Amino acid sequence: MTRLTDPWTDAGPVPARPLPGSADVPWSTPADLRSDVARAQDDPLSGFEPVADRAARQYARRPALSLWTRSARALGNLFRHDPAPERMASHARAIQAPVTTGRRIAVVSLRGGAGKTTVSAMMARTFAALRPEPVAAVDLDPALGSLGLRLGSTTRSAPGADRLAAELSAMTTTTLAEVTSRMAVSGQDLFHTGPRMAGHPLGDAAATTLLSGLSRYFPVTVLDCPTGPQSPDTAATLARSHAAVFVVPATPAGVDEAAGYLRHWLQDPFLSSVPVAAAVVATDAAGVLDPLAQAAALSRVGVLSVALRHDRHLATGVGVSLPLMRPENRMAVAELSGRVLDLAHNAHHARGGHR
Repeated sequence: MTRLTDPWTDAGPVPARPLPGSADVPWSTPADLRSDVARAQDDPLSGFEPVADRAARQYARRPALSLWTRSARALGNLFRHDPAPERMASHARAIQAPVTTGRRIAVVSLRGGAGKTTVSAMMARTFAALRPEPVAAVDLDPALGSLGLRLGSTTRSAPGADRLAAELSAMTTTTLAEVTSRMAVSGQDLFHTGPRMAGHPLGDAAATTLLSGLSRYFPVTVLDCPTGPQSPDTAATLARSHAAVFVVPATPAGVDEAAGYLRHWLQDPFLSSVPVAAAVVATDAAGVLDPLAQAAALSRVGVLSVALRHDRHLATGVGVSLPLMRPENRMAVAELSGRVLDLAHNAHHARGGHR
């Protein structure tokens, strides 16, 4: 029997593999790769797609309801009367009510992560979709707020609220075109400020310049305020707003705190001059509380409250599209927008047209 010769006998000894981290390593460890990717995602020159852009591309067009659920609902509506169109038409009439001067609506919350920016984006989109005039949305978060992302805007160069206030203050005269050219546009007739990063409050003078300047050209301005009514910028904004929306997470602590604070709101000499409505938001699909029941409970405090159920489309954290939301949430936001605008209208006339 012929013995086969090992073909690797002349190859020499097996080279020693260098240890990871030494200067001779021609490859990276998994941890090195993850670190490099994380750094590159913030570097436009590296070619990596930012996380927000990738999420928007992959999930922004994902509807809240599955195809099966949408088909089942459409089939069921063939055999029963659906009152939704009549209700939506009623809310649309309230949203489309004429205003004599610009109405400013502040959106506030006690806690971060309550859904305040999402509610601001939904309301701004609703007003822009149903009103014939341009609508403004202002991101007042001093730490790079995400209102532009929730509005689906790809423009990152628009000035923040403080920069826009400074530019408006330096202008002797303004026109609608000059103001809108300094803002980002998200869809037809919806203009918004860019992310703001400031180490100091906006201040009363800048807040007055900004809000009065926008109200001159926008019949409705939605203001996404910093977290906490005691924030200097939130307090300054509320002092110049015609109505407010208080966003409540559908959690035990969130609802209890909101009930106590809303009672305080109705009795406080300063806050009680700003009519308020509440939006109870289910931020967790596995939450133990029903937002509908909690909204009904808050209504007993004496505040109009609506419920926003957990929504797969909204949970993506990127651009909000009204047609892709749950129909119940579209209805709730339309009701909230119409009722708050009516509250702002009544409060404005009750004060004799001031503020």
